[in-house]
Amino acid sequence: MAKDILVTESLSDSMIKAGAKLVEKLDAQHAEIKSAFWLYFSEDKVWRLIIASPLVDSLGPREYYRKVVSANDSASENEEVISLNDIGVTNIANQIVQLLKVTIGTGDGISGIRFSRNTINGHFIEDSYIYRSNV
Repeated sequence: MAKDILVTESLSDSMIKAGAKLVEKLDAQHAEIKSAFWLYFSEDKVWRLIIASPLVDSLGPREYYRKVVSANDSASENEEVISLNDIGVTNIANQIVQLLKVTIGTGDGISGIRFSRNTINGHFIEDSYIYRSNV
C-alpha cells in the first residue's frame, strides 16, 4: 500500500514529486485538469494541492474527489501519495485559478514553476508551485 507524504510548512521535493504524479494519474483518467498547483496558506501555515477542473461543476466535488482517491489507490507500494486532507478540488471559476491564468500559461503538460511573493491584480500570493495553468 502507498504511504501518505508528510505535508509540511516547507514545500519538499517529495511533495512536488507526489503532486506531479497525481496530476499525471488524473490525466490518464481524463480528469480534465485545467489548473493544478500547490498553494501556501500563510494564516494556517499549510500547503494544499489545488486541482481545478470543469468536471467539478458537472460531476460535483464529491465525485471528483472519488477520481482523486482512485488515482491514489493506483499508487504502487513504495510510492508516496498526498492525503485528501491536503488536496482541494475546485471549478475553473475559482479566484486564485483565474488570477494565475492572467500571469502564467503552461499548456496541457506538467510544468514546475515556483511563483512566490507576487501580487496579481491586487491579490498577494505568498507562495505556490504550479504544475498547470491552462484555463
